[in-house]
Amino acid sequence: MKRIATLTLVVSLFAAVAAFAADNEGTWTAQLDSKRPDRIYFSVSRKPTHQMGTTLPLTTFVGLTSAQISAASTTPVQFERRAEAGKLAFEGTFRNGKGAGQFTFTPNPAFIETVRNMGVDVDKRRAKHLGGNNWDQDEQLFSLAVHDVSTAYIRSLIAEGYRVSLHEYLEMRIFDVTPEYIREMRSLGFKDISKDELVASKIHRVTPKFIRDMRAAGWDLSLDELQSSAIHGATPQFAEEMRKLGYGNLSHDSLVSFRIHRVTAEFIEEMRKLGYDNLTANQLVSMRIHRVTPEFIRELEAAGYVKVPVDKLVSMRIHGIDAKMIKSLRD
Repeated sequence: MKRIATLTLVVSLFAAVAAFAADNEGTWTAQLDSKRPDRIYFSVSRKPTHQMGTTLPLTTFVGLTSAQISAASTTPVQFERRAEAGKLAFEGTFRNGKGAGQFTFTPNPAFIETVRNMGVDVDKRRAKHLGGNNWDQDEQLFSLAVHDVSTAYIRSLIAEGYRVSLHEYLEMRIFDVTPEYIREMRSLGFKDISKDELVASKIHRVTPKFIRDMRAAGWDLSLDELQSSAIHGATPQFAEEMRKLGYGNLSHDSLVSFRIHRVTAEFIEEMRKLGYDNLTANQLVSMRIHRVTPEFIRELEAAGYVKVPVDKLVSMRIHGIDAKMIKSLRD
């Protein structure tokens, strides 16, 4: 009986170790950044549903060289990424800037306690994307290690006034919110910029250069307005393009509306060729919303309806009246 119990314990321990090993292994792919040869895009998959990717400096990895990455023939590699939250050991191959292989992750549970002792809130319930109520410490350590959320990084953000949860520091790290970026945004007048605003500005590429370019073009906008401009492409270049077509007094909201509804220079030029020379901004947007296209107008012309007023064109679209319907009524 004792031997059976011992055997059962050994089998259970073996199963636990095997499960741990499976959870802490995965695959990776990588590709050299063509615009920044000192950086590489790395994607790792630890479970079928757990994938993440990020662009990292080559110096992040120990044992990996530019020569190996750019080799013309398939080159075996073994290298590591050492972070405070754990170590990732990679093996695989590279050829012509692209690589793939397997990795193992060795978590460092002591990192969580170190961070907690720094006064950081390690709130399991908030890390929903890391497991929700079934919070997995190794899962969190893996994410922290991949994105290199270090104690130095956390201290640098605390020094800037951002004392947030560990999950939020991870979010800031993922989107490359650095102390330098924070200081530059503050120098541009955004003194009390929140963590969420910093992350959103990074996501939507509201860079300090973008802000300066907008201001140089005469647009002194709020952060929300800048994000809207960046999201929809309402840039100084687009504003200049519209100015050349006679729309130089458009408000910021009108420019964004043009972008949202695809009022382009090409659309305006096509309408002018069809005889619609002095369309207002509202008319252009309304035509786009209701699909009053150049093709629709040409079909009406072919049916004998030339230079139909814009409000009539829009009304026809709203009520489903087109050249085919008109032809069917005649027949």
